[in-house]
Amino acid sequence: KKYSMKTLKIITLLILFVTTFNSCDTNDDDFYNTEYISVPNLVSIQTQANYNIGEYLYVNSYINRLLAEPNQTNLLDIRKTTNNAPSFAFSYLLEKKVGDEWILVDASFPNIDLNLGKFVTGGFYNATAEFNVANDRYEFLCGIKLPSSGQYRISFGYNSSSTSQVEIRSNSSSDSISLTIFSNVSNLDSEGYYNFTVN
Repeated sequence: KKYSMKTLKIITLLILFVTTFNSCDTNDDDFYNTEYISVPNLVSIQTQANYNIGEYLYVNSYINRLLAEPNQTNLLDIRKTTNNAPSFAFSYLLEKKVGDEWILVDASFPNIDLNLGKFVTGGFYNATAEFNVANDRYEFLCGIKLPSSGQYRISFGYNSSSTSQVEIRSNSSSDSISLTIFSNVSNLDSEGYYNFTVN
């Protein structure tokens, strides 16, 4: 049986379409070039023995360009891995107990003391550690004013599947590897909170 040239072209296009569709990657992590590592203590709550009204609770993040990975002998160069991502970001919450509710503490200006990086507030806080060439690391340091006495808690589980870890994500360009670092945070309880009282 003979096929016309037009029919052959249509058959060829259908074969190419089916082949392309079947080989399409449905794994979002592969599609977006996402890699994951675990490195402890990259984010810290600067705790103190007592907290008073008007003081600031500080959170910092210092992420060295070269990081040690579990079970690896060579250090990972996260600048090279992410094609020089300018920053890494993570989210967190500082809440105050009002009656039976936990209410997000107002962290708009002038209620913050931003020393390093960027900070954006909304339904949660978004912290950005920016790369400091002189120190060869990503840096964030910001304090939030404690407005009144009472019970407070801070957590890093917003936008995260873990309560004991913070997920730190590189702000990579769309054609570069996106690196997510899972990092344990000290002083959190079993539910992922650091609880404290303001006098």
